[in-house]
Formats: sequence, structure tokens, C-alpha cells
Amino acid sequence: MKLRFALFQIAISFFALSSSNAQTPDIVLCKGSTINYNEYNSGSSLPSVSWYWTFEGGTPTASTSRNPKNITYPNAGLFKTSCTSTFSDSSKQTHDVYVLIIDGTFSSIPIRDTLICSNSISLTLDAGNNLPINHFVWTSPDVPLSSKDTFNKLAINQPGTYSVKITNMCGTSTKTITVKKGVMPSVDLGGDLFVCRNISLILDAGFVAGYTYSWTPTLETTPQITASLAGNYKVKVTSADGCSKTDDINLIDSCPPVVWLPNAFTPNDADPNNIYKPYIEGFKSLRMFIYNRWGQKMFETTDLNGGWDGFYLGDPAVEGVYICLLELVGNDTYRKILKTNFHLIR
Repeated sequence: MKLRFALFQIAISFFALSSSNAQTPDIVLCKGSTINYNEYNSGSSLPSVSWYWTFEGGTPTASTSRNPKNITYPNAGLFKTSCTSTFSDSSKQTHDVYVLIIDGTFSSIPIRDTLICSNSISLTLDAGNNLPINHFVWTSPDVPLSSKDTFNKLAINQPGTYSVKITNMCGTSTKTITVKKGVMPSVDLGGDLFVCRNISLILDAGFVAGYTYSWTPTLETTPQITASLAGNYKVKVTSADGCSKTDDINLIDSCPPVVWLPNAFTPNDADPNNIYKPYIEGFKSLRMFIYNRWGQKMFETTDLNGGWDGFYLGDPAVEGVYICLLELVGNDTYRKILKTNFHLIR
């Protein structure tokens, strides 16, 4: 019996290109591509009369046609295609070919427009998609680039427009971004200052057209503000480019704190003296407790401006002597505790 064998003539179609023929057992295609297989008998005096094909990873998975068409590969991987040819004398011959299906899909290119708010630029642009099948080319109309700029990352030190083109046998993806060097604003509120209460001090961040201003804690948005209390003041200045710089100043209360407690009040809904409250200056927190002569707590507050209206559980407290206990913390963290008796007069 003569040796009989089957070879494959393969027509490959993808990228909407016309089919082309090749006699090779190693085929590389993109995911989703379609193959047309053609069987023919070479070197035999007898023709083949039937055929059985199996397409690992393909759709459909098998065929009895001599020349099966439109075999699609929906998934990436290395797959074997086999064809068993039966000749007119009932002899058979099986040949295999391996088809490599690659996923050439590009992920989103992560580079984006970037604003650099510093005196120097040192930035690495990363195009992602770092697979062996991908080829990278970086270009810029503003900055000379080396012919070796064919990696997925590009180190830059100059502003400008940069483009990357990624290609593989399955397609192309491109993206263009701009790296801009912004203008850094300048702001100086000066050194910390010692002040006394009831201050009226202008803080100036410097006016520049197109700049925006944000003050803490006052929430004002003007270049200048008037500080009327001791404390820390901070301003954030943002240039028209979007670059920001901050500065702050401490206004330190250098005057001694003052506290005075009245010795009587008249809660008759008529000013003055209808609320029992301390007069304080230079304190940042307090706790005030009111007790009756038997030690029962009648009132409590932590409000710097708060006071007792002479009521207890919704009813007017009886006329008489009460005790006030006051715990204070000054702006300079000075702590003070006061205790005094006072009269409730109706």
C-alpha cells in the first residue's frame, strides 16, 4: 500500500482582509477570527473520499466537509485542529495543525493630561498594556524623542504634548495627552504676631488677577480679610492654572484673661440681668454648673455665651441663694476654676 497523507491548505481571514492561502501548521490569529480550511491530497494516486475534522476551541467543533468554512475561535489559547482523510481504498491518514489565538484587546491607556506645580518636571508616562504582542511608539510635536522610545513607559522632564500608539496584529490604540507646567502662586502672611483682644488686623494674601483665595477658619474668598479674634489663620491661593500654595499665621492672645461673675440676677424676662452668665475675655472653653443650696444641680452648659434663665425642668426656680461653679480654659491654655454664691431675685 502506498503511503498516503493529507495536507492542509488554509485560508485565513480577519481585519476584514481578503482570505489568503498558506501551507503552514503554525497559525496565529486574533480572538474572534475565522478560518477556512481546505484539504487536499498530495503525492497519492488515490483520492480522498471522506473527511472528519475536529476543531479544538473552534465553533463549530467538528465537520465532515472536505473544505470546512467559517471556523471561528471566540477565545484565546493554543488549539489543535485535526483532519482524518479516508481514501478510496479505505486507508486513513490524520494530520494536525496548531492554531494560536491571541487576545489583542487593548485596555484603557491610563495616561492623562497632567498639571505640574513645581519648578522641575520628572514624570513617567505609563501606557499600560505591557504584553509581548504589543509594540509602542511615543511621539511629541514639542519634545525630541529618541528612536528607542518604543517601551510602554516614557520618562519625561519637559512640558508638551505626548502621544503613544500601541499596535499588535489585532489592531491599534492611540492616546494624546498634554503635560503642562503651571504657575505657582506666591503667598506670605508674615510671621506670627502677639495681639490683644478686640483686635482688628488686616491679613493680606496679595491680589493677583485670576487667582482664587480660600481662608480658614473664616471661609472668606477675598485676598484680604480682617481678623477680629486671636487664633490661627490659613489661606490657600490657587493660580489660574490650578496650582495652589498655602500659608498661615498665628495671632497669639498676649493679654491676660478676664472673668467676672455677677452676685445676683432677676429672671423676669426683662433686661438687664434676666440671665445669669459670666463675663469672660480670653477664654476658649468653659463649663458652668449651677447648684441649689442643697447641692442639687439645676443647670449646666459649655456654651461660651450661654447662661441660666432661672428655670429648672420647665418650672421657675424658687427665689434664694444658688452656687455657680465655673471651669475655664484660656486662649493660652491657662486654666481657672471659680466658685461663687449668687441670689436669684423674683
